[in-house]
Amino acid sequence: MSSFFKHLGMVAFALLPLLSSAALQTGKVQVGKTSGAVTIIDGNSQRKPLATGAVFQEGSLVETGINSTAELVFSNGASLVLTPNTLVQLRTFRQVPSAAIIDPYRQIEKDPSPSVTELEVPRGKIIGEVRKLNALSTFTVKTPAGLVRIRGTVFSIEYRVAANGMGKITVDCVRGSVETTVYSSNAGPVSVEPGMQMTCNVASAALVNVIAQAANAEPGAPRPPAPAPEILTALSKPVQIMAYPIPTEDLQIVAAILAANTTLRAEVATTIGAMAATAPSRTQIFAGGSVEPSKGFGSVISDRQPSDDIVKVGKRNAPNGPPTTSNGGSTSQDETLRKLREEVDRSVEKKQVFGTNPGG
Repeated sequence: MSSFFKHLGMVAFALLPLLSSAALQTGKVQVGKTSGAVTIIDGNSQRKPLATGAVFQEGSLVETGINSTAELVFSNGASLVLTPNTLVQLRTFRQVPSAAIIDPYRQIEKDPSPSVTELEVPRGKIIGEVRKLNALSTFTVKTPAGLVRIRGTVFSIEYRVAANGMGKITVDCVRGSVETTVYSSNAGPVSVEPGMQMTCNVASAALVNVIAQAANAEPGAPRPPAPAPEILTALSKPVQIMAYPIPTEDLQIVAAILAANTTLRAEVATTIGAMAATAPSRTQIFAGGSVEPSKGFGSVISDRQPSDDIVKVGKRNAPNGPPTTSNGGSTSQDETLRKLREEVDRSVEKKQVFGTNPGG
């Protein structure tokens, strides 16, 4: 009899990979409120209008036009608002099945099971509300300038490129916990505290390519127009990551957008509006037109500009470097999925082989 149970245990162990693979499924996204022109681009690059009530999965891109917004609600309870002229790709969204995943997803009060979410924002601004995440869950947002890791929070992330080719990333942590890594800086992950805003100006991929082409052009070969001298001067200086209180003007905008363009509870926008009433203005933070926050309002992290990122092509993590992707997701995200599967393996192992009391 003991040999029979031993054999049964070996069969269960052999089935663990199949059980864990089945346990991790593709999550779904429901479309809440929309206004104006909103488009979805599927995995086959087919474009079509995106309307309220639609459902889609990872691999799709959503784009808002001028004066257009879209609300996306995830099956882990998280939600996003895409502001006008924004492009977002849902690169990865996986989760473990759970009876707590209920439809409509707006009813979900907290992350119902381990989940992995990876978004990419090539341009534009998103405002998000992520419900309390499962301890094994991850929620990341990639931009051309940096990577943002989210825990249960209200946040906004914006990436825009100015006419001079400089890109700017702005991250607001309205409440909760946010961590940002700027690719062009060696400063490492920077924690953005509740009520704080982080900004950083870096060269866009297009600007980097122009400089690289000029630096690597053969003698006598045509060269692209050189960037303005002030841009080259800025790139020769250390990267500056600035952190300071979210200006009252920005909080007012977030509150207004959430109130008008989401199905969130009204008190979320009301609470942020109350925060705006006591927050300092942008003029106070940047007194006298300074480009840095005034003493007592914020801090500046200066780090050397990796000059070889600017003049060389092909360095990983540089704006023009090879993408850190594999099969549609980043290598770090693949690692997260691997770890999540291992946790599922262990959970299945305990239930299938040892029962509910593995120590017994």
